[in-house]
Formats: sequence, structure tokens, C-alpha cells
Amino acid sequence: MAFDGPQTTDYTNVVSLNRAYLSLLQRDLRARHGLRQLSSRLSDKITGLNKRQIERLAATPFLLLSFREGNDHYWSEVLGGPPGGDLFKSSGSEDLDTLVSAGLGFIWQLARQNPYALRLICGASLHWCEEIAEQTFFRLLVSVAAHGNILQLRAAHDHELWRKLLDDGTNRVKIIRRAAHVSALQAVLTQPQHKKRQAWSLGARRMNSPGLRVADESDD
Repeated sequence: MAFDGPQTTDYTNVVSLNRAYLSLLQRDLRARHGLRQLSSRLSDKITGLNKRQIERLAATPFLLLSFREGNDHYWSEVLGGPPGGDLFKSSGSEDLDTLVSAGLGFIWQLARQNPYALRLICGASLHWCEEIAEQTFFRLLVSVAAHGNILQLRAAHDHELWRKLLDDGTNRVKIIRRAAHVSALQAVLTQPQHKKRQAWSLGARRMNSPGLRVADESDD
């Protein structure tokens, strides 16, 4: 069966969202709540990136921000509640609320148009993509706003991955940082997340999905 991978415009949106998230981490304490699993050294490093380093790291070909795609319990609560709620409930940070809305809009649209591409961009399961696609965008925003604190750093528990991204992934030499970006993508797509393993252990055992392979795209 043939699958359509992410388009150039999809990667453009990924870079834009990554840039906005990394920039927000430099100045917004609420956004930094998503770094709690990261070591203090790596946390200090990611919140101390300069503009050039942010641009380099933002080019990583997957979303560095996570909407907790691997946390089945969280999303069961988000989507299992009543449809009512306040769309304009604020987290206390207007910039963070804007980023969450923009990110969810991108994910929702891609889940409906090309869930396979969404899986490559955020390492989500097909089931999660289908659940998101079944929602109206309004319902998705309201449900997420009611729970709050959705944004986290992707794979923040994987300190080796983030050492690679923050060192080689921001290197001034293009070939070095691109190798680090692709290596990190492979790790995100093939290594199960802690919360996924924890949730699966409570129920019937499921077969792991095969690792996904994607072609590297060259930079401009």
C-alpha cells in the first residue's frame, strides 16, 4: 500500500511551530513547565539558545513540542468529557495559548488529510490520529483548554537524544546538524515512549508497530 509522506508545506509548518516553541521557552515560565523531565543542565541549555541556534534546531524534521500523543490516559480524559467548555479559557500566557491553538490546528488538519504524514511528524499512533480527526476543531480546542498544561518537550525523558540535538543539532556545520536531526527522528519513531509502555502494561499486550522510515529532505 502506498502512503503519501509529509509535503514541503508540512515541513514548513513544523519548522515554524518549532521556532515559536523554542523562542517561547527563552522567556515564558509557563511554557517551561513542559521541560520538567529534562535534566537541569539540558534545561538550562535549551532555555539559553541564541537566535541562530534556535533557527538551526527548529529545522529538525519533526515537532519538538509534544501534545502528549503517547499518553492514552490523558487523551481519554480530554476527549471523553462533555463537549461543553470555554474556548477562551487562558493558561495565563497569551503567547502559549496562541502556540497551542496553532499547533492543534496544524495537527487536526493533517490528521484529516494525511494521518501517515502526521505519524512521521510527531510519532503518534494511527489510533490517536483517527481520534483527533473525528473531532471538530472547535471541540478539540475546547476540550484541550479545559484540561490545560498540554504542551511538553518531545521525548524529554531521553536525555541522550536531547544532548545530541542541543550539541550536534545546533552545530554550525550543516552536515553534522542534519545527521543529528535525522538520527533524532529515527529515535522518536522507533523507540516506544515511557507512557506508552506504562499504559500498555495495564491492558492486553499489543504488538509494537513497525518502525517507520522516512527520507531526509535537503535544506534550502
